[in-house]
Amino acid sequence: MAAEPPAMVAPTPPAARHVDLEVAGRTVDVSVFDAVGEPAAVIFLSHGAGSSPERLMPLIGALQKAGLTVLAPLHADSLLIPEAERQDLQAAFMSRMAELQAVSAYARQQYPDLPLGGVGHSYGSLIALMAGGALDSMLHARVPAMKAVVMFSSPGPIPGLTATPGALDPVAVPTLTITGPRDVAQPFAGDPAVQIAQFDALPAGDNTLLVVDGSDHSFVYGEEAGYDEAIDLVTDFLLSRIAGDAFAGDRFDGAQSSERVEIRRR
Repeated sequence: MAAEPPAMVAPTPPAARHVDLEVAGRTVDVSVFDAVGEPAAVIFLSHGAGSSPERLMPLIGALQKAGLTVLAPLHADSLLIPEAERQDLQAAFMSRMAELQAVSAYARQQYPDLPLGGVGHSYGSLIALMAGGALDSMLHARVPAMKAVVMFSSPGPIPGLTATPGALDPVAVPTLTITGPRDVAQPFAGDPAVQIAQFDALPAGDNTLLVVDGSDHSFVYGEEAGYDEAIDLVTDFLLSRIAGDAFAGDRFDGAQSSERVEIRRR
């Protein structure tokens, strides 16, 4: 009787390397998570308010296994920053914009042959969307190399920023938004409906919304039902829209709503 072939074991994603970038008078720690195998693209990853790249390891590991190298700055509002140096969310907005530009420039320098995409959670999703053109008429933060953006738990309409009429009109890249019926965060996203309203406010084009049944604002951390299903869609979206992977594009474009994940397109 022939022996059973050994089970295939998925490679363990590489641990982070750390790069210090000088940005607007401060040193920013950027975690670099190399792709498993030959990289297909580079992802700028922006964590939520007070959070850190380490909180996003389930997401980062999935991106690495999909062949995506991740560049994740530790933003100035992170609770890992010493209190005396930590910025409040308002001050950190300008720092985050500067870090977006610096990390994007680093990506162009270090990975000149790889396309660039953006992924963000909560506050970070706003920064990623700005890289794709949001608020460009006011703040000019768009990164021309940015090819597509994924947003987990958008902060929703912010007075003076995304609540301004036409603020999202300059968005010129494909977007993927992930939210759920319990996805709330004060002060701006106190109602889950505001994230769907932001999706509806995006200019018509290649925009997709995933509504994960039962999920809340912590869904990105990988501890809720439906996570693996949603992440498969996220990686297919990134590979197709950023790296031009036709097979990933067929999977993503052909995906239908399931019992757990509703898919809307516009």
